[in-house]
Amino acid sequence: MKVTEKISADSNPAVLGTAMVAGLGLVLAVLALGFGVIQGDTGFTGLMLAAGGLLFILGLVGWVGTAQPHKRFDDINQPAPDDHHHDEHAIEAAADHSAEAAHH
Repeated sequence: MKVTEKISADSNPAVLGTAMVAGLGLVLAVLALGFGVIQGDTGFTGLMLAAGGLLFILGLVGWVGTAQPHKRFDDINQPAPDDHHHDEHAIEAAADHSAEAAHH
């Protein structure tokens, strides 16, 4: 694979931004749970957990709205359009190699 080859088809920065919002919400929720274990139930811990949950939900809904993964569902039973069947050559090479090892 070339270094300049584009991996993702999404060039919209909103997709990355909404994913980061969801990730921030998840981090806040986990930190709130950790603080709750150490300090006990405080108002700050509950507020931080609620804020993290809200950010996660908002980020997830925003990501689904911008990325729309349901429209580009990948069916593993259908071959890729640019599939060149590289596996056939690997199978032939492995068979040749095992035949050479058997003669030793």
